This record gives sequence, C-alpha cells and structure tokens, in this order.
Amino acid sequence: MQTKIDYEQIILRNLRQLSPTQQQEVLNFTEFLRQKFALTTTASVLSLQQLAKLSIAERHQYLKAFIPATVDDFLTDPELTEFSMLDNEDWEIEYD
Repeated sequence: MQTKIDYEQIILRNLRQLSPTQQQEVLNFTEFLRQKFALTTTASVLSLQQLAKLSIAERHQYLKAFIPATVDDFLTDPELTEFSMLDNEDWEIEYD
C-alpha cells in the first residue's frame, strides 16, 4: 500500500510534466475535491445570519462549493426551468 508521501511524489512528478494550462486544470480539480470534501465533512450549514457575518471573500469561498448543485437544479428542476408563468406578463414597455 502506498503512503501519502508516495502519492505526493507521484503527483508532483506528473504535475511537472504538464503545461501551465494543464497545471491550472489540475489546480481547479484539486480545489473542487477539497471543497467537496469540506462540505461533506462539515457538521452544520451556515445560517443566513452566519453567512452575512462573513467577509465577502469568505462568503464567496463558502458559496462557491454550492454552484454545481445550483446549476444542476436550474437545469433539471421543472419549477426553475418552466417559464410559462412569464407568458401572462406584458413585456412590452410603452414610452411616452
């Protein structure tokens, strides 16, 4: 069985052989995994009041992990994808 140090060495060796663009993709993927793991291990979800107390940077970092699920919701949830209720609205604006 390989140890953590062995994995780090293999990853670093592979990373050094990649182009800067590919290295950026690896970085993005590892950030995604880190955030995904952090969400699954976090015991509680922040309340709106707790979220409001965070700095904007902290808030963005926290909310960033929820983006994939939100996108999926907007693509698959009928209540979010149906815009038939907008058909009843008058969208023409009259200017005087």
